[in-house]
Amino acid sequence: MSILKSHRKMSPFPLKRKVFTEKKSLLDELLEVQHFRAIYNIFVAVFCIVVVRAVLVDFIDTGRIFLDFEMIVFAFGRLHMTLLPWLVMFLYTLLVPYQILQIWVKLLKTLQLPTLLTSIAAGVLLIGHATVLGFYPVYTLMSQPFGPASCCVITIEQVRFLMKSYSFLRETVPPILQARSHDGKMQLPQFSTYLYFLFCPTLIYRENYPRTSCVRWRYVIGNFAKFLICLFYGFMLFKCISIPLSSNINKQPLTFRSFVLLVFIATLGALYLIILLCYAFFHCWLNAFAEMMHFADRTFYKDWWNAASFSAFMRNWNVVVHDWLYYYIYQDLLWVFKSKARPVAVLSTFIVSGAFHEYIFMMSLGFFHPLLFIFWLISVLADLLAMPNSNIILWIRMLCSVALQLTIQSLEWYARVHCPVQKSTFWTRVTPRTWSCYS
Repeated sequence: MSILKSHRKMSPFPLKRKVFTEKKSLLDELLEVQHFRAIYNIFVAVFCIVVVRAVLVDFIDTGRIFLDFEMIVFAFGRLHMTLLPWLVMFLYTLLVPYQILQIWVKLLKTLQLPTLLTSIAAGVLLIGHATVLGFYPVYTLMSQPFGPASCCVITIEQVRFLMKSYSFLRETVPPILQARSHDGKMQLPQFSTYLYFLFCPTLIYRENYPRTSCVRWRYVIGNFAKFLICLFYGFMLFKCISIPLSSNINKQPLTFRSFVLLVFIATLGALYLIILLCYAFFHCWLNAFAEMMHFADRTFYKDWWNAASFSAFMRNWNVVVHDWLYYYIYQDLLWVFKSKARPVAVLSTFIVSGAFHEYIFMMSLGFFHPLLFIFWLISVLADLLAMPNSNIILWIRMLCSVALQLTIQSLEWYARVHCPVQKSTFWTRVTPRTWSCYS
């Protein structure tokens, strides 16, 4: 015990680290079971029915059979223009943190500055890096009329590059400081490992990851095809559920009764959106990139459907982001404030996560509705207070909260269409117009 305490005093950061192991994705394992594949086939059948319904409605209304891609084209408006800001963010993240680290190590070798002073200088450079990487994408989105999905792509990539660059510096700086304090060799990581890290599907930097021996290109193409089908499925759900309920509501006053009916009608769409998001992004998209990058650890999610509490759901829902939050926010806060501050560390971690998610929603939709942040905060406080919970209660809360968010954001979107303002300012962008427009 005394050895552990002395080692903890010498170590500038916590000892617990993420361990990567070669493992298949959970759905790939479950789909090998015939009973689970039958459930998967049911969802595919429902997708086919939704598509047939949309085709029949279009045929009855117009007398023609066609699939309306107008909504998809609008959502991904100016998608080709997202390549330029992505390339700028990628090159900046690729070159600047690595060059800063090189310069910093050279200064450590030539100038015998105190460790605290060099750490403060590194922190200032990191803040400058985050400021530049944070300002440029926001300026790009505000100055050009991107579609909401294209805005979402840029914003998610901005957040991803910020988290990746922080992880790289967070994992490489402490060993360099330890080597300097023990008169050891301060060794920089290879540039190729950092380049690989920017593309592999993890937010935790390591110089080595478990690798697969070959690339199954049929698996890659199949996952990308499924991802595109899921995108189409999601837009069809919006077309069949959300748009008919929200687009014409300005023709009559929005009453409490009609609002409650809209929320409960949207619960089915909320269930499908939760499942689609996990399958499309966490399974298909990340597995396709992992296969191309020979990345063997496919634990991008766990059995979130079996969770009995909100914190367990969030741990299993998105393992990639959860690992970053756990090791760099929660664990570091515990290290600074000791184990007595666990509730503060938990709450702070969820606040950071909620702020990132709300930022993505705000930049994608063009208005600020902190519904997700409020739901998460209430759920986390309920877990910290040890309120009664179960899988059924959790799913009722999840479906109602997602349906409420889907309804309010759909109403707000069409309120801005039906009730535009004469002069657009920051306050008109963030102030809700739902009730004033529909009253």
